[in-house]
Amino acid sequence: MLLFLFISFLLTVFYVGIMLTYKNEWNELGEQSALAETVQTSISVIIPARNEAKNIATLLKDISQQNYPTSLLEVIVVDDFSEDATYTICENLAKDFPVSLSVYKLQDILATDATNVYKKRAIEAAVLKAKGTLIVTTDADCSVQTNWLRSIATYYEQTHAKLIAAPVCFQNDNSYFEKFQTLDFCGMQAITGASLNMEMFNMANGANLAYEKQAFLAVEGYRNIDQKASGDDMLLVYKIAQKFAANVHFLKNKAAIVFTEPQRTLSDFLQQRYRWTSKSRSYQDKRITLILGLVYLFVLSIWVNGLYFLCKSVYSILFPQHTLVALIQFLPVFFSLGMFLFQLLCKCIIDYFFLKSAAHFFKRDDLMHTFFISELYHIWYIPFVGTFGNIFQYNWKGRKLS
Repeated sequence: MLLFLFISFLLTVFYVGIMLTYKNEWNELGEQSALAETVQTSISVIIPARNEAKNIATLLKDISQQNYPTSLLEVIVVDDFSEDATYTICENLAKDFPVSLSVYKLQDILATDATNVYKKRAIEAAVLKAKGTLIVTTDADCSVQTNWLRSIATYYEQTHAKLIAAPVCFQNDNSYFEKFQTLDFCGMQAITGASLNMEMFNMANGANLAYEKQAFLAVEGYRNIDQKASGDDMLLVYKIAQKFAANVHFLKNKAAIVFTEPQRTLSDFLQQRYRWTSKSRSYQDKRITLILGLVYLFVLSIWVNGLYFLCKSVYSILFPQHTLVALIQFLPVFFSLGMFLFQLLCKCIIDYFFLKSAAHFFKRDDLMHTFFISELYHIWYIPFVGTFGNIFQYNWKGRKLS
């Protein structure tokens, strides 16, 4: 037990160290706010959509109101075998849309129906049809701000980046469970920015990702990274970074934030996180795998120390012994309680300051009122999803994938 306590201590030191590093890198990442008065970059917005009849019109309305020259903008929607009216809605909107709007059915593009990577195939097909210099992808269930594209184009023209990861945030969170997801996601976005600033290229979100069409073609798109249904964002970032490492950046600009919504039920939340976790087995940068593994072990060790103390305490109550030997044997139990409390304290302190910084950027300081409840959710879901996300298949938009 003493050996495990020592390992727990080392894991705690690691966790505090890595979170402190993320916090410092995030804060040092320069925040952009200026918007160019004139832009020259042609943009193709690509939207893969499956069963999004209730959302797609809202997103397209947002895009139609962009503060961006219509002559430099086109929108491509690829309907991914939808079982609702997604395609029809887009087709009708295309008739009077203020910018070029093209709508395709994925089943008309695929050479064969035998695929497990529908979203990647949809994006690849759209990129080949795109006329823009810069590809910007988002999801059909998102909403965007008026200066979304102008902020991306401004940064692109300033930096000549080959790939730009941009921020995403949840909105319309009402319950504690939904606010936990939002706060957790703010943290993920801050880690994304910090990681890219540290030249660790395995973080991004496909709901707000921009890259040069030529950069995508130069790395042959998703070739050799299409084994997993998920990973159209993270795996592509790493692949482009292998060729253009100095030109992969995170855009820390409030005007560039894309909004989506948290999962409303525990089941949907778990399926989402299983999907995200499934990508971890495909990471080629082993530093990311190591960090994720050690964070998983750190949180797991909190559980082990807490449960060890609880079980031993219950046993001593049910089967009391009053000898000196028994008291000496019980000392490791008190040490496990001390380590449990020490780990919780360290995690709460470093998480609080890190998440406070992340939430402030997204103008969601209100989320910090739910911090301690969110920590309870976080301590539970890390070992649970980390374990079962690498075992179970997941259901997503009516498909069972892995």
